[in-house]
Amino acid sequence: MLSRWLPLLLLSSYASAFYPYHDGDGGNVRRFVPLDIEPRPAEGVGGVTVDIQRRRQKRGNDFTVVKSNNPNVPNAVAIDSDGSDFTYFAILKFGSSGKEMYMLVDSGSANTWVMGSNCSSNACGIHNTFGNADSTSLKTTSQTWSLSYGTGQVKGVVAQDEVSFANYTVHMGFGIASSASDDFNNYPMDGILGLGRPSSDALGTSTIMEVLDQQGSLSHNIVGIHLQRASDGTKDGQLTFGGVDSSKFSGQLGYTKVINEASWEIAADDAGVDGKGVGFSGKSAIIDTGTSYVLMPKSDAQALHALIPGSAQNGEIFVVPCSSNANVFFTFSGVQYAVSPKDYVGQNLGNGCQSKIIGHQAFGPNEWILGAVFLKNVYTVFDFDNNQIGFGAESGSGSGSSSSTSATSKTSTRSASSSSHTSSDSRSSASKPSTTITTSTTGSSSSTSTAAAATSSEASDSSPFGSSDTTSSAASQATTHVVSMVLLALTIGLIL
Repeated sequence: MLSRWLPLLLLSSYASAFYPYHDGDGGNVRRFVPLDIEPRPAEGVGGVTVDIQRRRQKRGNDFTVVKSNNPNVPNAVAIDSDGSDFTYFAILKFGSSGKEMYMLVDSGSANTWVMGSNCSSNACGIHNTFGNADSTSLKTTSQTWSLSYGTGQVKGVVAQDEVSFANYTVHMGFGIASSASDDFNNYPMDGILGLGRPSSDALGTSTIMEVLDQQGSLSHNIVGIHLQRASDGTKDGQLTFGGVDSSKFSGQLGYTKVINEASWEIAADDAGVDGKGVGFSGKSAIIDTGTSYVLMPKSDAQALHALIPGSAQNGEIFVVPCSSNANVFFTFSGVQYAVSPKDYVGQNLGNGCQSKIIGHQAFGPNEWILGAVFLKNVYTVFDFDNNQIGFGAESGSGSGSSSSTSATSKTSTRSASSSSHTSSDSRSSASKPSTTITTSTTGSSSSTSTAAAATSSEASDSSPFGSSDTTSSAASQATTHVVSMVLLALTIGLIL
């Protein structure tokens, strides 16, 4: 019988693309509470015990944090996690005192903000905050901002100060939140580090990557990201600025052109299981470090799960055998990238395990969101100058090694060690919901409608590191439109 209802909060494209489930009964009170898809590592995930620390906050509150080892390269910072592979965050130091703030690493948003000392919201009361007492160099403005996050909002003022991380110190604009919804009560982060496309910034300031590039701090205008898997017991999460860490992946990087100026969205060739493709066509994927799972329209999720032996469906939720050893894969620019069952097989429901590939259409009917479930299997490079995303197969993952073509797949695949590839397919990105953002200063306000338009892209061999796998052919002409920020909530029943 249906014993639990789990609303899925879908966020605005101008907010963090942060899509957690939360407990609840469908009532009016909704919070960002992680669904225990799998037990915390301290409880013994796969027989592995992970070194978990309690991060003490002000007022005696604390959060679970799995600390990563310090990187051995100067232009990188460690990426820590919450111990359940649900959220990933990095420590940045703000202001003249170097106040440490835990920042969600979010490629789904360009907005960087921290909780402010003057914030009286409950969420701010249990997190580290930043304000005038922490920095003699902090300068706040009268410009206000507001971002929607599901059932609540974060709002505040724009400020400027120095921010330090890795071996960099930048003077940049960012948001200081004066109020934050209870959505953030359950997460360790004190703010969000926006690594999204600059055109999606709603604060009217230069993004952190733009500032680094403008001051000539980067050898290449890129970031490399490695997300650790808690069940492996590794503590090697890493965010690298201006370069890549080749020790985090095997073979070469395969690049695919971005098709949407407002998000890290790329054309997808196909998806499948154990080398057998579904035969998808015209699909695209938003690559988002701020999302935990994989989200795709229900019909796409049905087709994909149909290839997993023993799978079953319950609405938008799918059940797979807990012992499944099938490797799901996603294909970009002809290369298959495998997703381990460690990552898509979730909580034991009694009659099987919940799949972390959710059948829900977050944006367009042809758009997927690939979050940590996918990203733990690859090393990811976001290339701002060349408008492309690179993937490298995680060492030992088996990703990127397939050169076979299934009978049902419409897209050929190649080895990741191949020197070049040009796709002849043309992809069309679905229209992405755009957002009306209101930015006001004292005594005045203005409403700016911004539509996310997909752009035509051609296959490119461009790589900041010479030899590389190349990009997919991606042509997109999306219909742009303006919509208000809305909460898209649906109720999902799980049979326990």
